[in-house]
Amino acid sequence: MTVPSPVSFSSKVRLFLALARPFWSSTEKWSARLLLAAVVVLSLAQTWVGVKLSYWNRSFFDTIQRGDYGNFVQLGVSMLGLIFCSITFWLAEDYLFSSLKIRWRRWMTTRFLEKWLGDRAHYLGQLNGHQGDNPDQRISEDIRSFCFTTLDLFMGLFGALSGLGSFVVILWMLSDGSAATAKTSLPLILPQVPEQYSMLAPLVGTLWTGYETATAFLTSIPGHLVWFCILYSFFGTWLVGRVGRPIIGLNYEQQKLEADFRFGLIRLRENSESTALIEGEPAERRTLGASFSRIVGNFNATLIRQIHLNAFKAVYFRLSDVVPLLLSAPRFFAGGISLGQLTQLTGAFGRVQSSLNFFVNSFETIANWWAIAQRLDGFTRGIEHSRQLRDSQLLLYDSGLAGADLSAEGLALFRPDGSALLNPLDFHLAPGDSVLITGPSGCGKSTLLRALAGLWPYEAGRVHLPDPFRCMVMPQKPYLPIGSLRAALCYPSPPDAFSTETIHAALEFAQLPSPFSRLDEEAHWSQQLSGGEQQRIALARIYLQRPDWLMLDEATSAMDEAAERAFYVALRETLPGVAILTIAHRSTLRAVHARHLRVETRTDGTNHLVEVNNAMSNW
Repeated sequence: MTVPSPVSFSSKVRLFLALARPFWSSTEKWSARLLLAAVVVLSLAQTWVGVKLSYWNRSFFDTIQRGDYGNFVQLGVSMLGLIFCSITFWLAEDYLFSSLKIRWRRWMTTRFLEKWLGDRAHYLGQLNGHQGDNPDQRISEDIRSFCFTTLDLFMGLFGALSGLGSFVVILWMLSDGSAATAKTSLPLILPQVPEQYSMLAPLVGTLWTGYETATAFLTSIPGHLVWFCILYSFFGTWLVGRVGRPIIGLNYEQQKLEADFRFGLIRLRENSESTALIEGEPAERRTLGASFSRIVGNFNATLIRQIHLNAFKAVYFRLSDVVPLLLSAPRFFAGGISLGQLTQLTGAFGRVQSSLNFFVNSFETIANWWAIAQRLDGFTRGIEHSRQLRDSQLLLYDSGLAGADLSAEGLALFRPDGSALLNPLDFHLAPGDSVLITGPSGCGKSTLLRALAGLWPYEAGRVHLPDPFRCMVMPQKPYLPIGSLRAALCYPSPPDAFSTETIHAALEFAQLPSPFSRLDEEAHWSQQLSGGEQQRIALARIYLQRPDWLMLDEATSAMDEAAERAFYVALRETLPGVAILTIAHRSTLRAVHARHLRVETRTDGTNHLVEVNNAMSNW
């Protein structure tokens, strides 16, 4: 199991600030700060209402004790006003707080998307293995959880501090020993023990005497309930931290395992046809079953720790409900405090303890929040590593003049482990030229195309690019977004970038049949269309985008040879000035390219790009 390594408190603070500070110092900082200030003010108003309710509760029970019906009615009317204020403050706080949460999430999501999609970091991260697991979960779920939970914890802590500052004064005044020492003791009356348990009578007597002695001693200390509450809460916080610390790592691992299982299901859904054709369902069941078994195993480990933590918390909180009553009952029965004061005292004790127990109550939330922050930090570092990889590449790109050739000098390609993939080569492609590159699988053909397009970071040499470099790269499996057919055809341009007439012409150019004229029909096209139809959709984009430089990596491999040849003929007639670089295995494509380059593997294992006579060319 991969568990995040322990880090120092200062490192945790730096990690949190690196994630949170950009929003609070961005262009939206003033609106965000004003919203937060308004939420803080409304939270203070809620605390004020709580204090008022505490005194109302005291007056109410004193009125009940005295049997004062007239004051009872007045208290009922005043309660309506307090309820109205409380609901108004709560609704306003909830609305503004939710607005602040979604603002932060929107800003942070936009920022992460820009960083992840900028400089092709999403692609480079897959190459170098530093992207981390499940970037979709980082952006869609972890950012939301980080923003929402951070604000919830902040306001929870602020509410705890404001409640502590308000109710500790009340608790101190009500538990001040100097104000009630005259009436704190009771006549010693031992509890009656049933005859069948008479042997326990001495023990009961000793315990009861000890209780009265301890109570009398504690009530003689000024603010004794305050001191007891502080010590009791600090002990609980320390013990919860000791018992629950392993849950942090287990929660981190649980989120990762859940995301991996979900990703496996998504991959199966996207490749359901291939799985069904080769009857791969048993293998998928084994893989998914093993993945889910890891989830169950980690969950059980977490559950054991959680049971230990919950058992302690149950005892801890149940005792805290009766402790103030046990400590204050002698004073009440001796007439030192009224019924209203007793109820106010127990309520104030609960509020003070709740404030001091903020970390006890929020431990699981903090554990999950910290795991989320670590995942986002790892995702951020993965993006930065991809950017550094791109910036540190040895290949130099020079922008030339309009109409200039695309050329490479001493271009060498390497694998991610540093081993040589393709020996240094010189290469040029002029406007209107067409070059076919063939060679055995794994020799670096596709990598050469990616290097020329600026997608391969493991390279050295120099590439001269024309200016402007309007290049279009067509992979073997095109990307088709979910949505309308019009959007899939126009991608990456907006769906309304081209007229309907132009799109129909593109369909004709790509030899797509008439059913594809339903442009506004929405579907999951990568699952609805065959491989050949998907490639034709991508070829139709060429007609719409009209690039000056076109690179095709097995982009017509799913088409028959006649359709493939017809496409290249139509391409040359439609875009006579486009420069074409094709990666393919079929020798028949030599007839529709002016030049033929082949990657050859020599006896020493090195790969070299050589130009061969293309006698088959008709161009």
